[in-house]
Amino acid sequence: MSAVRTSQLPEQVRLHDLMFNVRASARRTTAGITVDRDGSLLLHVPEDVEWERLESWVRRKRPWVLDKLAKKDMLASRQPARSFVSGEGFDYLGRRYRLKITDEVPGVRFTGGRIRMHPSVAGGSDPASALIAWYTERARLWLPKRLRPWREQMALHPAELHIRGLGHRWGSLGRSARLNLHWALMQLPATIIDYVLVHELAHMAVGDHSPAFWTRVREVMPDYERRRDRLAVLGARLWLG
Repeated sequence: MSAVRTSQLPEQVRLHDLMFNVRASARRTTAGITVDRDGSLLLHVPEDVEWERLESWVRRKRPWVLDKLAKKDMLASRQPARSFVSGEGFDYLGRRYRLKITDEVPGVRFTGGRIRMHPSVAGGSDPASALIAWYTERARLWLPKRLRPWREQMALHPAELHIRGLGHRWGSLGRSARLNLHWALMQLPATIIDYVLVHELAHMAVGDHSPAFWTRVREVMPDYERRRDRLAVLGARLWLG
């Protein structure tokens, strides 16, 4: 059975009712499947792959994939709608805080154990964007300090750190070793944010989710699996604007 070169692989492949985006890497020696937060499926394959054998392997993994997709749908359905009224709850660093609509502050502020929002913002055309801007500013102040010890411990140094909306991804590596992090991370407990930071830093050394990648993560975070599982549960319930 002959191998298929990376250049000959399709960017997407459908097997029965499942559509996979295909990503090939010279670093991989085995195939792997990632179920992303938005339910998209990524098929990671070695640079040279025996397609018939790979197809057979993916078919055997179908029950596992369907189980993962069902769990994501179940968790996502639990996310409540949010309103910009006094008493509504929003998370900050793992704790739930009540929103208070008050003219005591301009814009959005965090004081006295409350997230406070001016009535002109709450009743304006886009209060969600104002709250996202608040989370983003808190992230710009807090995340670099939290990243520093992990960066030093792993000897991996991003050139830049950007805080932005990333849809259904917690982080990504851009060009020239730029680290992008989602503003919504600021809703999670600090220890779970640490897992995301370590995960993204490890990708600077290993681009895929091969065993070598998870070994790199485990070296600095032995309990990463517990944190990863907790992220899967909490992340499905976060407010994403």
